[in-house]
Amino acid sequence: MNRRKRIIVSLLLVLVISANICTGVFAANESSLTREELYKAAQKTIEYYHKTYKSGKYQGIMDWPALGLFGFGEDVSSPKWTVDGKNAAYFREEEAKNGVGLSKTKNTDFQRTIIGICAAGKDPRNFAGMNLVQIVKDTMLPNGHFADSVADNKTGKPVGDNLINAHIFGVIALHCAGEPVPNRDKCVEWLENQQHKDGGFTWDVKYFDNPKDYDYIVSDVDMTAAALMAFAILGEDESNPVVAKAIQFLHDEQLPNGGFHSWGTDNPESCAWTIQALTLLGQDPMGPEWTNAKGQNPVTSLLRFQNSDGSFVHVLEEDDMMDVYENSMSTYEALYGMADAYNNKSAYDMLYEKYRPEGEKYLFKDYKPGDYAFKETADLVYDYIISGYTDGTFKPDNNVTRAEFTKMLNNGKGFRNEARDYSGESKFNDVPEDHWAYGNIGVSAEKGYITGVTEDTFKPEDPITGEQLMIILIRAASLEEEADKLKTGGGDWVEGYINLAKEKGLVYENFQPKEPVTRAQCAWSLYQFLNINN
Repeated sequence: MNRRKRIIVSLLLVLVISANICTGVFAANESSLTREELYKAAQKTIEYYHKTYKSGKYQGIMDWPALGLFGFGEDVSSPKWTVDGKNAAYFREEEAKNGVGLSKTKNTDFQRTIIGICAAGKDPRNFAGMNLVQIVKDTMLPNGHFADSVADNKTGKPVGDNLINAHIFGVIALHCAGEPVPNRDKCVEWLENQQHKDGGFTWDVKYFDNPKDYDYIVSDVDMTAAALMAFAILGEDESNPVVAKAIQFLHDEQLPNGGFHSWGTDNPESCAWTIQALTLLGQDPMGPEWTNAKGQNPVTSLLRFQNSDGSFVHVLEEDDMMDVYENSMSTYEALYGMADAYNNKSAYDMLYEKYRPEGEKYLFKDYKPGDYAFKETADLVYDYIISGYTDGTFKPDNNVTRAEFTKMLNNGKGFRNEARDYSGESKFNDVPEDHWAYGNIGVSAEKGYITGVTEDTFKPEDPITGEQLMIILIRAASLEEEADKLKTGGGDWVEGYINLAKEKGLVYENFQPKEPVTRAQCAWSLYQFLNINN
């Protein structure tokens, strides 16, 4: 489901929940922690970072601490976080120039660096003389997986298909940099295929000779939450069974104290990662769905691990709740978890919104802001409704085929997965089961949006014409009866559809009913249709 539809669904869900509360259908559990109290706790952690790292000119608060600080409105490149002209971003760039923290055998090094750079307000496309965004984009393999490495020691090429975390943080890093993820469908499919029978995910791909061994895999809370982050960024929600099953896994793993465990240990990091996943999915980690009768939830559980100075520990002694040991990872993960919970919005989404205008400039080699229909096209690309070509172009003047448009329309209408899983019989002799658009054409035909050029011929590779496009859009909006009323006396039935399309603002510039529609023109009309239809 695209971002626009997720917002609408979230608003409807809020209304439904509110109605249920008012009518007494259920009594919602309320969090024992207020957002004001959460804010105060977070300010202690921010002050901890400000005091503790000042003597080192704030070296070391990138990459991850900067994310949580950004979430609370702190600019780690500002004078507040700068001493003698030097700050965390300065030191990180000097390190990057020397390859420190950027091992080419670890894609995750480059991915986390992008996140830190963006949180510090710097340019991830020009940092230490490197375009880190392009480097990560270039690591996507043909199967849709972000490779484990940036460059293999022997071949110099991205290799490795084993690490699930490298795949997930490839998605997150590009999102933070304001970029859509390339090859989105295969990227989603690869991640879906890594789900285990319990509904969760692990850090790496599991390979067993004995198929029964897969039954004994115990998934990890942190990586399941991380997978949900990636799915949300890629436009998937609970309507996807894989996502729904992963959310249920987290519900099943939630502890009586509202928190979560990983590797058998109740800890704040697992709470933080779950909080991040829930906010990206549009859920409130302090809301009734994740709060028990005692008012405990992932956020209240996370704060149990906070020290008096604002830092966090990884574990607590069970009997007297004393700190076992302090942990820097616990502190920075807790901070960005608190930020997401307080804002009820992901810091990753906040970075995306900040960096998308810059990302749009690099979206295509041949199509730039200011060109006809670029803004509409960009919105559709970022919602994963349409896409460019693998060579980095969009080719706005190319014609759209009839098959291509069925895919665009199904993506926009939220039928992507239905088309992918389509198993019905083809109505058209020229659309065999192995045709790349078999599912999209089948779904579109079944829903009545599109018909063949004859009863049993579709001509999938023919360019779609202006009048065909308008007819399909009017049908997809269920406005056929209204269109019939706009036909003038003695006119062709198509006339009413075109007249209604004009009335609804769907007709693109330089419209010619019998001429092929270009990719830019198609994007413009589809964008208008989706806005009206939503």
